[in-house]
Amino acid sequence: MSTTTLEDEVAISDKKPARPAAAPAPVAEKKMHRLFERYKKPAMIVAGIAALIVAAFYAYDAYTHEETDDAYVTGHLHNVAPRIAGEVSQVLVDDNQLVHKGDVLVELDPAEYEAITAAAKANLDVAQSDLDRLKPLIASHAVAPEDVDNAQAKVDTDLAQYELAKLQIVYSTITAPETGYVGRKNVEVGNRVSAGQTLLVVVEPDVWIVGNFKETQLAHMRRGQPVKISIDSIPDKVFDGTVDSFSPATGNEFALLPADNSTGNFTKIVQRVPVKITFNPDSVRGYEQRIRAGESAVVKVALTKVPPAK
Repeated sequence: MSTTTLEDEVAISDKKPARPAAAPAPVAEKKMHRLFERYKKPAMIVAGIAALIVAAFYAYDAYTHEETDDAYVTGHLHNVAPRIAGEVSQVLVDDNQLVHKGDVLVELDPAEYEAITAAAKANLDVAQSDLDRLKPLIASHAVAPEDVDNAQAKVDTDLAQYELAKLQIVYSTITAPETGYVGRKNVEVGNRVSAGQTLLVVVEPDVWIVGNFKETQLAHMRRGQPVKISIDSIPDKVFDGTVDSFSPATGNEFALLPADNSTGNFTKIVQRVPVKITFNPDSVRGYEQRIRAGESAVVKVALTKVPPAK
């Protein structure tokens, strides 16, 4: 059995390897820290200047422009309806078709009105014959003047009935009131339609923008000022326009039930005024087919001075 002396333990400990010393901090890290400290203040100054420039730009833009997203495209929409009742014999157009003013859209069966016209013509012929027979008898006092007057009144009445019957035959042919595109067609051959019933709508290609601006935005808005127009369905294009005119009343005044501020508790509500904005022709060239009535838009009016009209 061997024993270990104190000298042996000291000798063994001297043979153990020494622990490595802590590695110094990387030189690159120290260099980056020095650069950060060196350019920290200039970078903050530059960022502050950039923020001031952006804020100044938006402040200037807000002061010199008025914008609203309460805007939409509109145009002339013509409801096409017959003046007489009848059965549809022909429908000569289809949805979205371009038609020109005077083109035949729908034909009603005229047989019923042709018969009415023939009857009215027969009544007129009889009345005219009676009048022609009575007129020569006035000289011989064989008839009273009142009988001739009554016969003349009968001729005038029957003539009016005959002319009205002929008009009804004309009305059986329904034509386009203006040049435009057919929309909302709800008529087919064989339908029985009544007078005043909307059969389809003709939408003219000439459209414009209605922007509903708050009344507080109108202080410096004038007719003729330039407008930038963005339409939701054409996000890649900004159109140019011009302020054309202002509505004579706020939108609330045209509502079905206008507010009556003289009753109950009054709460002031900022009203909106419709403003008509027309497109510049050069701006919409090539996009005519893509701009449709009813589409949403965003308009931005530049509050510039407008030269007086010459």
